[in-house]
Amino acid sequence: MAESHLFVAMGNILNLRCDCWLAPTDQDLNIEATWTDAVAGLSEAANLTAGPSFRDGTIYAVAALDWPANEPVPVFTSVPVGGVRSAIELRPRIAAFLREAARAVSEMPRRATAETREVPLLALPFFGTAAGGGDLQRGEIMRAILRTILSELPTLGCDVVLVLQDEAAFALAQDIRRSESDYWLQLSRVHLDHAKALAHKARNGRLVPFLGSGVSITAGAPSWDGLLGKLAESVGLDPGMAKQFRKLSPLDQANILQSLHESPPSNRVGANESFGSLVSSFVRIERYGLAPTLLARLPSDGAITLNYDSLFERACADARLGRAVIPQDPREDETQAPAETDSRWLLKLHGSVAQPDSIVLTRDDYLGFNANREALSALVKAHLMTHHLLFVGFGLKDDHFHEIVHDVRRAMPNDHGSSTSLGTVLTLNTDPLQELAWKEKLSFISMDYPFSSDPARTLEIFLDALTCYSTASHSYFLAPRYEGGLNMKERQLRNEILKLKTLPAAVGESSVVGVIDEMLRTLGWSENASYDGEL
Repeated sequence: MAESHLFVAMGNILNLRCDCWLAPTDQDLNIEATWTDAVAGLSEAANLTAGPSFRDGTIYAVAALDWPANEPVPVFTSVPVGGVRSAIELRPRIAAFLREAARAVSEMPRRATAETREVPLLALPFFGTAAGGGDLQRGEIMRAILRTILSELPTLGCDVVLVLQDEAAFALAQDIRRSESDYWLQLSRVHLDHAKALAHKARNGRLVPFLGSGVSITAGAPSWDGLLGKLAESVGLDPGMAKQFRKLSPLDQANILQSLHESPPSNRVGANESFGSLVSSFVRIERYGLAPTLLARLPSDGAITLNYDSLFERACADARLGRAVIPQDPREDETQAPAETDSRWLLKLHGSVAQPDSIVLTRDDYLGFNANREALSALVKAHLMTHHLLFVGFGLKDDHFHEIVHDVRRAMPNDHGSSTSLGTVLTLNTDPLQELAWKEKLSFISMDYPFSSDPARTLEIFLDALTCYSTASHSYFLAPRYEGGLNMKERQLRNEILKLKTLPAAVGESSVVGVIDEMLRTLGWSENASYDGEL
């Protein structure tokens, strides 16, 4: 049994690819509209599933019966009758969810993440803090949730992800995990040190994620070879040509498939759609995996991807760090105000499912790439020279990328004694030849080490550590309802800082007052909240 790991992410639990998720309810099966409006059949499943033992409070959790195959299974978990009076009350209920979800997963004929994860994944929200009545005890509840999950992990046989939608809760959870080594037992010391070093670059605004197809594969998207296989089947490639076809380069394979797709006459389904639209139909995935949602929280203004799908930008939006996509879809209404992205952007070098005709796949597409997208290439070159790129799920075989790196190396000073690389590549397996080919250009961190039987999962844990240690926010510190998550000294400091707002001099037009207010807001202070009992 693999040692289980606890992930923490910002996002929408219903958009995350997992095997089971906690659906909050009570003994009378009351479920908030937030859940029932988004998940068809949830109330009906609760009434079908919950028996007398659940309704009388003998058991706290039960997995939905007859749920659609390959869909994440809701596990109905009850809050205390009358609401949460103490965070301690939630611990047996969280434990009940984890055990029931693990049992349900073990009995599934085929689980939702089977194609992408060896270890099942269970997801839960910030349980008990909304309709559960624990909103006033968010700090205590966060610590209770984390400790309960940690105590259950050794016998669970599943990974767990706590999915949050509150900035203060996310900051507190990451601060707790940074302060305790128990949360990183599944990661080698060397890998944790690497994650911390990259996190330092991220906090300084120097780290830019560069996403390859491996990031999307974790959500069930096809690999490059898998995509070509699906396209070949769709356009009706002659099976007798398959062996010779596979000997060609992927770019030439794509060219042939496009020609077959566009060759009349054809009675195939979808023959009238463009080749780009056909490609889009195979890479349009509904739920993102762990990798996109973890990378979404890196403190980086820019991000670059070769992927066509929209998983990363959707994960960013759910993580409250939306990004403007470059190039912008020309069909968007320019009269509408742009979404608030705080100047964050995502450069999609090879096109997007939102613009099927922009997709770069064939050799003809590649040959015309530089002429059509010189400005996009220039943006990548600038970031290679001024930032540190983090390559995730990227095989470094893209011809266009090789051209970009070549141009950057020519433009940089020829200092053979320098050990500074253009970026870091996270790889699943050690490849000495690849490292030799990119010597003095890129650094490599392999997830394949003696104690890891699943490098892909190790990569997810690595990204979790990277996100945790790059989270510099302390927005929970002065946030209302979070004082219970602080230790004694922190509470004393919180009270002293809050006293700043009771000083007569803290009111007025002085520019210093504005600076102090901004500092307080950074720490989570809200001018509309009541701090009764603390001042």
